[in-house]
Amino acid sequence: MFIIFKRLFDKRIKSKVSIIPKPIFYVKTMGMFKLVSKSKIIVTADDNEIQNEVKQNIAEYLANILSASTGFNFEIVLIDKTDLSNYLSNNIILCIDKKESFLDEAYIINIDKKCINITACEPAGLFRGVQTLRQLFSESIESKSLVKDRKWKIACCKIIDGPAYEYRGLMLDVARHFFNKEAVMRQIDHASLYKINKLHLHLTDDQGWRIEIKSRPALTEIGSLGSAYGTNPGGFFTQEDFIKIAEYAAKRYIEVIPEIDMPGHMNAALASIPELNPDGKLAKPRTDTKVGVSTLMCHSDATFKFLEDVIKEIAAISPSKYFHIGGDEADVTTLSEYSYFFERLIPIVKKYGKTTIGWRPYDCTDAVDGDAVVQNWFLIQDGFYFIKNKKLKTILSPAVAYLDQKYNKNTRIGFKWRGLISLEKSYDWYPSKISPATDILGIESALWTETIVTEDDIDYMLYPRLLANAEAGWTAENLRDFSDFKKRLKKHFARLDVLGVKYCDDYN
Repeated sequence: MFIIFKRLFDKRIKSKVSIIPKPIFYVKTMGMFKLVSKSKIIVTADDNEIQNEVKQNIAEYLANILSASTGFNFEIVLIDKTDLSNYLSNNIILCIDKKESFLDEAYIINIDKKCINITACEPAGLFRGVQTLRQLFSESIESKSLVKDRKWKIACCKIIDGPAYEYRGLMLDVARHFFNKEAVMRQIDHASLYKINKLHLHLTDDQGWRIEIKSRPALTEIGSLGSAYGTNPGGFFTQEDFIKIAEYAAKRYIEVIPEIDMPGHMNAALASIPELNPDGKLAKPRTDTKVGVSTLMCHSDATFKFLEDVIKEIAAISPSKYFHIGGDEADVTTLSEYSYFFERLIPIVKKYGKTTIGWRPYDCTDAVDGDAVVQNWFLIQDGFYFIKNKKLKTILSPAVAYLDQKYNKNTRIGFKWRGLISLEKSYDWYPSKISPATDILGIESALWTETIVTEDDIDYMLYPRLLANAEAGWTAENLRDFSDFKKRLKKHFARLDVLGVKYCDDYN
């Protein structure tokens, strides 16, 4: 059904509401639905386990959002589908229907005067539909406190929607400057509103090591203390912190992917563990932001014993099927050392049940093949030889998705080594023009934090450009138009204000 509707309507859509990312199909119908104090959230699914998941992860999540602003106490009712006709008055219905031939994250919303009905074949689809439902209400629905004298109405409509790409990521660098689990969870909440489904945490770099490895305590005792320019007191996630972040994200159907960047970008480890250095002495900590200045000893057994300890412990606490192993900017590693390094490293990652992701050019080594994923961040025309011939899936992170770059010359923080990235540039690109669509796993926005010190800085650089990138990953290319996006975006600033997002308003 999903494919049929897409073919029927994808050339005719003119968005009438400010939904971001733009859905495949939206049509307004007659009348208004009104949310009232007696409204309930109804959950129905054929499978009891899935029904309980929907209740805990989606219905309760939705009830918490709606209750704070409306003051209504939403009862959550689990029912059999045969009883559905008894619950059609003023309610929100969350329905899992395995018979629908949807993509995993696809959903249908039907809103009439009597009820709101969101249907999907998987809980992730219901959750994406709930995020769309939030955007159909006025921005006041996001208030954390009671909004008085408001009638909570939505225009009746039908929406059919699903993602263009299965991987829609945000990378947050917590190595150059550290941000605690509460800050990360806050960004998970905001990103999930725009259907981001992967959070890639860059956990280590020359300036800091940010994840506890219990068998190697020096990594956090020493390696976590620094930051870029020395402008942050440092810090790290305990393994319990990481587990909490991953669990929190999973309830929002976001997968957390850990990255240990190697064999370069390793000075924080070299400054913590003496046997990782050729002279057996600790390297000096670094607070500068030069890249390509460090390397592990690629032929050393001590190196691989260390890395197995790290991978084993992180794999044990990470539910993601992926393990990101870095691989970029290893400028002081020789080509032969670099190739040998990954020949020994990748089997270790596989040993602990994970699929590797790595930055280009790690895909050029003989060890990378099969189910490995390459994250392509420098997009030269001849750079796809290894990707194509090895049939590797690709995550695209072009310059327009590097959200640490300045919007314009007046932007107060950020770099411009990949150019000035205005809102229009962050929107007006098309993945299939970079790489064949069949090879693309998805796209990922990257926020490197050399100049990002506070949570407000994160907001400022991500928003509103993350919304533009999110639409590039979710919405079919033939439905996208920047002028239309700008019209929808204007209505979102009020929503971001209510959510407390400190976005940049000088984004051109």
